[in-house]
Amino acid sequence: MRQIQTVHKDSSIPIFGAAIVVVLFSLILPIYRLWAFLLTAALAVGAYFALRVAFPGRDEQTEIEVFTGDKELDEQIKAARATFKKFRAAAEGAKDEKVASSIRRIADAGESVIEEVITDKGDRSDAYTFFSYYTPTLDTLLNHYTGFALAGKGENAQESRRRIEDCLDMVAGSFEKFQDKLYRNEAVEIKASVDTMKLMLSTDGLRTNISPTADPIKQLEQIATGLKTESEMESQAQGGH
Repeated sequence: MRQIQTVHKDSSIPIFGAAIVVVLFSLILPIYRLWAFLLTAALAVGAYFALRVAFPGRDEQTEIEVFTGDKELDEQIKAARATFKKFRAAAEGAKDEKVASSIRRIADAGESVIEEVITDKGDRSDAYTFFSYYTPTLDTLLNHYTGFALAGKGENAQESRRRIEDCLDMVAGSFEKFQDKLYRNEAVEIKASVDTMKLMLSTDGLRTNISPTADPIKQLEQIATGLKTESEMESQAQGGH
């Protein structure tokens, strides 16, 4: 996971402009005299601020890597990011589109796992095995695959490379299942929250019969109507007293 940060970079033109003013007036005026020195300094400062207005600099956006705050886990995440970056580079250089697709799927799923682990603390217990075993093993596998590809057309090298290629699709599927497992954990939490909200509405007498496939905007309107009715009833009851 990465965040975008905007950084302002000042232009160097104002500094160079002020320096040029100092050099020019040092050649024209007796800079060793106090009045000439002060005049030159004032003109340089004026030139600097005038050029700052004319050349204010520019804003640049930079990506900042986000981590969990757990030192051990963050080191594993750094290594995993480096591995998936290598996988993307390997996908770009792969001549077989099927192989390239499997490698990209592995990188996509792996990077999604990293994001989920960073944003959801509940997924971190499952992630230690992923980062401490699966990712390093994949890195080794990719290094071997690259080495076999560079080895040429030797029979052993070709056979080893084919064996790795044959298991890439299986690895991609396994990574995607692991990614989905983390999402299922989140889905269970969401369902529990929704059920709790429904229970609270029912307890307060505000829940209406809403179809699961109903328009969500209409659902919100019904809830709002129920709340409004409850509020009016309370007001009338207080007025009656």
